[in-house]
Amino acid sequence: LRYMKPRLKELHRVLKPTGSFYYHCDWHASHYVKVLLDSPDLFGYGNFQNEIVWCYRSGGASPRKRFSRKHDIILFYSKTGDYVFNGLKEKSYNRGLKPYRFRGVEEYRDETGWYTEVGMKDYWEINMVGRTSRERLDYPTQKPQALLERIVAASSNKEDVVLDAFCGSGTTLAAAQKLGRRWIGI
Repeated sequence: LRYMKPRLKELHRVLKPTGSFYYHCDWHASHYVKVLLDSPDLFGYGNFQNEIVWCYRSGGASPRKRFSRKHDIILFYSKTGDYVFNGLKEKSYNRGLKPYRFRGVEEYRDETGWYTEVGMKDYWEINMVGRTSRERLDYPTQKPQALLERIVAASSNKEDVVLDAFCGSGTTLAAAQKLGRRWIGI
């Protein structure tokens, strides 16, 4: 936390008033980092928007004395109340996978069954980058491009600038490029 606080202050300083900030962490630190980001000299409690639970599959069996740890936390803050947010949609399958036929509700059908489109929830099931994945770069904290594309699409518009100050494998930058955003990686 001592290492991160001055860096977080600088990131907050350079963030546009309409900008958003996402912080990824695991079960070791998410609660500590949230308290830090909630402080008035950083983003503040009122600019906390979501705790996103990133659920994934990975190898390994359940330990005997606890549940398997198969999720991480992504904390989503805005600099002000006037931030860019492009609401994303996801499929919500109907009970019994049959059509509801409610008036005014558009329904769709795919190979699984009937569904409607709803606002995306705050838990995301996106698999990790596996050992045999084509996108794997052997960087220890590499995230799947689908995860970063979702974040970039939700919180920026074409031609906006996306900053990744801890870019590691560069996946955020690849997602930004693919979605037509400008980017800076450090």
